[in-house]
Amino acid sequence: VGLAGGVVSMTTSAAAETDAQWLSRNSEQIARADAFIGAQLADSKQFCEHTSASLCDEVFTVMQRSLNGSENSSVLLLGEAGSGKTHVVEWCVRKLKDVQRSLTVLRARGGAYATDVECVRHLASQATGQVVSAPRANASFERGLEWIRGVLAEGFRHASAVLIILERFEHFCSRARQTLLYNLFDLAQEVGVRLCIVGTSEKMDVMDALEKRIRSRFSMRHLHTFLPATMDDLISLLMTKLRLPPDSGFKQPFPKELHRRLEAALRARSPRWQAQLELGRPVAWFLGQCLPVAAVLREVCPRGRPPDDSALPPPAKRARADGAAGAAAAASPAGLPGGGGARAPLLGGLAEAEHLVMLALLRLRQRHGRAAAVTLSATLHELRHLHEGGGLVAAFSPDQYCAAFDRLLQARLVELRRGGAADSGTLYAPCWSLADHLYTELLQDLQRTSDPWLSNPLRALPQAVQQWAMRQQR
Repeated sequence: VGLAGGVVSMTTSAAAETDAQWLSRNSEQIARADAFIGAQLADSKQFCEHTSASLCDEVFTVMQRSLNGSENSSVLLLGEAGSGKTHVVEWCVRKLKDVQRSLTVLRARGGAYATDVECVRHLASQATGQVVSAPRANASFERGLEWIRGVLAEGFRHASAVLIILERFEHFCSRARQTLLYNLFDLAQEVGVRLCIVGTSEKMDVMDALEKRIRSRFSMRHLHTFLPATMDDLISLLMTKLRLPPDSGFKQPFPKELHRRLEAALRARSPRWQAQLELGRPVAWFLGQCLPVAAVLREVCPRGRPPDDSALPPPAKRARADGAAGAAAAASPAGLPGGGGARAPLLGGLAEAEHLVMLALLRLRQRHGRAAAVTLSATLHELRHLHEGGGLVAAFSPDQYCAAFDRLLQARLVELRRGGAADSGTLYAPCWSLADHLYTELLQDLQRTSDPWLSNPLRALPQAVQQWAMRQQR
């Protein structure tokens, strides 16, 4: 048994030395590959092969049939943010342009226009290459409707096949009378243009908001995209973005060997990534952890391997109130307090506005006690005082903090009590933070002069915010 163990140990050591030697011998090519992959990911027009080939083929088939005139149909892609909706659409657009040279692609994004008139002007400028003049703001509805139909008809007349991509489709459904959508579908039949409309949305029930007169115009296929649910799916998706294309200029066998070693290094991260995957992190978050590629490859070498979570010492207990000996809470590998449960990793990915909302909730609870009813209105009032006190460059924006509050509700870092006979909505409904204890520990770390946590997310906030947050702790 001892001999067998020695043989295994020697074999593992030799393999580790081979990895280190390969990294040293190909250091220049790895640096070039890093630069190439980084530039490729930074190019917003660059879309690699999608991992779900069947979904791409299905969307492409619907588009092609509609643009060939065989049927009037459209596609609605539903899925969470980061699940690949835009990737599928752009893959199909690229393939369609190879088949139909005269294809005209028009794009609009829901929520980016104050009125339907602005959206129509944007679509018309893409179709004709000119900025069209809009009717006066006080024009009648009939006059505005006539203008919309005239501009769309003129834009469609110059194209034989038109593909309209409507991102955040739910915003177009929320417009009064859904005039824009109705005229898009109606005019396509009048002018005789071959039209296909592709919508994307994160709202699974968006079709329920469509009026019957619009649903009767076109048949709309519903297709779903999903975030990766398993580690194998995630690694497969990451490798499609990190793989060097054949025309990258690298000679074999370097690309093949790089891909093999990179995939092995990503699989070695599986134990650390599993919790983040279950929390629903988008693919972009994992992709950000894969750069530079050289650092990922070095992790498989003994000297570059990060400490295993199971080998870390357990977090020390908090110091008692009577001053008994005790160490400060240790930081987890993500830099957040140990023992925080499933919510602790979420804090590292919050934006500044979300941290400010959480800190304002903590201040209100500490000031008025746990039994006091804290509301979003009181939280906004607290944040207004912070902005008026100076130290922050940005002006106070209630909408920004309300949006941050909604994101915290979705992340289950904040709870809201609704319902009852006198439901007063979100603004005045009682709410409370579910991470007060985590923020209390983070604030205590800000005041610590010795052995601070290396990645406390509150240290990235402006100095004025840190002082404002710690003022309540004293």
